[in-house]
Amino acid sequence: MGLEKSVNNYNNNDIGDSSDYDDYSNSDPTSYFRHISLRYFVAEPFEMLTKHARFKELCLENGNPETHYIEGLLQYFVHKEKRTGLFHLRHSATGNNTNGMYLYGLLMFALGHYPKGPIIAGKESRTH
Repeated sequence: MGLEKSVNNYNNNDIGDSSDYDDYSNSDPTSYFRHISLRYFVAEPFEMLTKHARFKELCLENGNPETHYIEGLLQYFVHKEKRTGLFHLRHSATGNNTNGMYLYGLLMFALGHYPKGPIIAGKESRTH
């Protein structure tokens, strides 16, 4: 009674050749840790602080912009290490992480680190 088409039929003969599936065993770890999405951890940065510290370090070593954003949050707001936090947020921003660009720019503006004086034709006019 339809046993061959049943979801409980574990006959794997019709799956096909294993070459149909991508083989990730030879992927470059540098590229993996640099480009892996860390959306979950952006929403829960304390997970990177406690449970996944080694994973965070591997991603930082490989220049993952999302990891620099998370580390910037942790350093600036949790550990109160503002200089280190800004360092990581800047790396996140230069890595084109949207959240990093926004927060780094906002913090720099709030800290008074922006061009002052009139801007003429795209150049800052320095009047002393």
